[in-house]
Amino acid sequence: MFQALAAKKGAVVRDKTEVVGVRKGPEGGVVVTTGTGEEFHGAKCVVTVGAWTSKLVRSVAGFELPVQPLHTMVLYWRIKPGRERVLTAESGFPTFSSYCDPHVYSTPSLELPGLIKINYDGGPPCDPDSRDWASGGGDVADRVARWIEEFMPDHVETAGGPVSRRSCMYSMTPDKDFVIDFLGGEFGEDVVVGAGFSGHGFKMGPAVGRILAEMAIDGKANTAAEAGVELGHYGINRFDGNPVGNAKN
Repeated sequence: MFQALAAKKGAVVRDKTEVVGVRKGPEGGVVVTTGTGEEFHGAKCVVTVGAWTSKLVRSVAGFELPVQPLHTMVLYWRIKPGRERVLTAESGFPTFSSYCDPHVYSTPSLELPGLIKINYDGGPPCDPDSRDWASGGGDVADRVARWIEEFMPDHVETAGGPVSRRSCMYSMTPDKDFVIDFLGGEFGEDVVVGAGFSGHGFKMGPAVGRILAEMAIDGKANTAAEAGVELGHYGINRFDGNPVGNAKN
């Protein structure tokens, strides 16, 4: 939806285009280089590369930003016959998160009729460029199955495992807080970074996108200020000499 709206407004979307470098332009501004050698020139640049953030920031700015990719799996399970309607939003079934071991979350049955998404919130560390797409999530499915058998045995079928497994990645910061800041250094305020959304940033995409755009265009985020949000909490340098960032322990 966002891509379609952006294109309607005149944006050009380049799918499957690997970004390999960001540098200052010879006459100011920013130059973005792709894996095919193509270059894009602009006054500003917003970097939102997810699990590749640490690699890109290291290569273009020379410092370590602790955004750890985790390989997780999106799992869809078959609803037991007769329970299909019970697990829909229309029937009042909620989006929920179970903060036990394992940490499991779910949404109502919606996009795949007869199936429900019940996932493990996390996964093993991975390299985004060389992960095992089929089983890189480790024993995630087995852990979720055991949770289902304990808490929803009459509603969801676990025999044979999940019906659908979709490879996914989290980009985790040590404190699970986002990184929303200017890259700084030689780039100053010409490059804005949005990263480390730690498995829970998707739902905040519209607000974060607006903040990043305001930072790039105006040099400050009026939306955040009006909402009373202190962006310093999400600073890119908060891990300097403090590996846990905003975490209290």
